[in-house]
Amino acid sequence: MSEHLRRILFAAIAAPVFLYITWLGGWWFGGMMTVVGLLIQREMIALTSAMGYRPNPWLTYAFGLTIISFAFWSHAVPGLLFMLLAFITVETLNKEHRNLLRQMSTLYCSMYAPVAMLTFIALRNHMPDPDGFFFLLLTLAMVWGNDSFAYYGGRTFGRHLMAPHLSPKKTWEGFAAGVAGAAVAFWVVYQLVPGVSVPMNLTWPLIFVASVFGPIGDLAESKVKRAAGAKDSSTLLPGHGGVFDRFDSLLLVGPAVYLYLRLLQIAG
Repeated sequence: MSEHLRRILFAAIAAPVFLYITWLGGWWFGGMMTVVGLLIQREMIALTSAMGYRPNPWLTYAFGLTIISFAFWSHAVPGLLFMLLAFITVETLNKEHRNLLRQMSTLYCSMYAPVAMLTFIALRNHMPDPDGFFFLLLTLAMVWGNDSFAYYGGRTFGRHLMAPHLSPKKTWEGFAAGVAGAAVAFWVVYQLVPGVSVPMNLTWPLIFVASVFGPIGDLAESKVKRAAGAKDSSTLLPGHGGVFDRFDSLLLVGPAVYLYLRLLQIAG
């Protein structure tokens, strides 16, 4: 079976399951996002270890779970403070060489994915339906539309490189096409989900939020993989690489969308 066919078959199975659990919301969605966050942390630990930084895996997972727990328990501050104290104590007493790099990489792997998972759960579960499902679906669709249009627009019209030191294929022409793709996805989702209480005229700036932070998230992962000498974050997903590869853009778009909605006092 070719790699392209494996990619299509996996997406045909995984995408409907992911969307169904997203529609269910509640503990089902929260549990799925927690697992996704842990898997991304696992891949980030492997990538940063390949660079020689060697983050502490147990502290990374524990810190990440504590951050995600805010989505289920609003009084999780004591747990976060406990983890911070434990982290500083353990890493300060650790005699391992290059301890400062280990501390910084542990914090990076602890926070990068879990903070995003926290915002996804907050978008889906802390807003009344259909708004919660709508804004999460909107976020997913805009990232997909942006990425798809940017890919084909860049291949067709791309001339001016955006960040050649990180990605030799991203162009400003592709970026412009990506904005158009996010706009199309934005309009389509508004037509598909009835009963949304928030009008378009308040949320259209999300098109640009997704178009800016999606490529930055993609480039952030590319920077990590390039430093680690890796093509994919892992081989966990047939034809798709790793979980980090599939969520790279969303890891920054999710928090940015949540912040914008908080600014409008829409998200809780």
